[in-house]
Amino acid sequence: MTNTVITLFNLFHFIPLNDKEKELFNFDKTIIDRFINNLDKDIFYLGGHIKMKHNDIINLHSIEKVREINEKIICEYGAPCNSFEAASVYTAYKEVELIEKMIKSYSVIMENREKEKTSLYNYPYYY
Repeated sequence: MTNTVITLFNLFHFIPLNDKEKELFNFDKTIIDRFINNLDKDIFYLGGHIKMKHNDIINLHSIEKVREINEKIICEYGAPCNSFEAASVYTAYKEVELIEKMIKSYSVIMENREKEKTSLYNYPYYY
């Protein structure tokens, strides 16, 4: 994996450069727009639990932390007690799942871009 720093801002505002990147980074724009609208308020709650700002670093460790919090809550309090709570839990779960996929796709794309850039610099020129 690449050492690219990923923030919520660059993850949600990322624009693929070509068809290959578009295929890798093809996510529901309405969900991403909802994330961006939440970021416009300058605060985003990852998985409904971890308070983040638009310039905070997000990675797979952040996702794992949310999952640990969710498991702890279920162990301590049990399953959701009504349909509204269940819907909220489900929505947060799906958002975290989507962000995880976005992080992985973004990382692959950045790694590919770095490889392409490196291969261009290493191209032998003959005069």
